[in-house]
Amino acid sequence: MDMDELKRVINNFSFDRLKNGNQGFNQILIQLFGMLGHGKSSFINTCIYVWQDGEYQNWAKANEGDGGHTIHRIPHKITSNIMVVDNRGLPTLNAYGSGEIFAQLGNLLPLEGKVDFSKGFTLAETIVKAEKFVKTSDFIVPVFVHSVKHIIPPEEMNELKSVLHTARDLTGIYPIVVLTHKNYGNLTSVESSFRDMGIERIFAFENYTQEDHFKTRGRHEEVLKFLQEVIKDAQFRVEHQTRNPVKEMHNRKQFVLNYVHQREKKMEQENLEKRKAFEKAMKEKQLKRQEEELERERERRKEAGEAELRKRREELERQRSADQARYEVDIQAQQAANAKKGKKFLGLFGKKK
Repeated sequence: MDMDELKRVINNFSFDRLKNGNQGFNQILIQLFGMLGHGKSSFINTCIYVWQDGEYQNWAKANEGDGGHTIHRIPHKITSNIMVVDNRGLPTLNAYGSGEIFAQLGNLLPLEGKVDFSKGFTLAETIVKAEKFVKTSDFIVPVFVHSVKHIIPPEEMNELKSVLHTARDLTGIYPIVVLTHKNYGNLTSVESSFRDMGIERIFAFENYTQEDHFKTRGRHEEVLKFLQEVIKDAQFRVEHQTRNPVKEMHNRKQFVLNYVHQREKKMEQENLEKRKAFEKAMKEKQLKRQEEELERERERRKEAGEAELRKRREELERQRSADQARYEVDIQAQQAANAKKGKKFLGLFGKKK
């Protein structure tokens, strides 16, 4: 199928033309999600540039030098029946960020509305308040955008896989993966990582930018084939299933609210375990301090006992020396007395003669 035919198919798409009718759907909502600064806004610029085939503009306000500027859900029309949404990106892979992503993917937050990464049950409250502002007639197609410049760390693989599979459970469609900056990284390795997570449909792009918007047939065809794939997803789901958009919106809301509830229970349990571990560590530390103090006391007593023993030994030695000195003095005195008596005796003996 050449580009003209691709554009005709895309432009003519309407849920009203499907064999089962629109079943309550009005337009396709291509929901872009992913990490901060991976090229979601630039990809939107690329799609609009290819579709309009006119002058390049920064419609999505992409900023290559400062990724992650999008903090609202910004919709952009491609055709009258296809809209692409620039959702706020994940700052990090964790349960709180993922909850906000699922609320956006489920179309539970208003378009043009600000997205805050909140903790606790604030997200659940936001979803309930937004009920009257969201539309049930949008058919959701999840599209995960990832830059090839970023190799997925092994420690993040399971968490990312969980996010992608939860997006499938939430929307009923396995996410399409769009890889950006395909010429600036190991494309084969990144594609392999996503296939290992169960992703079947992967499109690799080098986005058009303000600095590089020279039109090429290859880039134009890639974008049009991507849009065609999105349409095929919507057609297949609506033509082969009986759908109820109002009920599906309700189910998505319940899904995310339950996710928030389970997340908070898990967080509470983890915090409880952390507190227990902290208290145990503090008790062990206190016990160790007590044992160390007891050991120091034993050492002090031992040293005091040894000092007392040395003192007593020294006193005994001084006493022995004093006694020895007195003994010698007494002996000398006795010897002197005896000598004196001897002289007196000799004197008496001499007088008798």
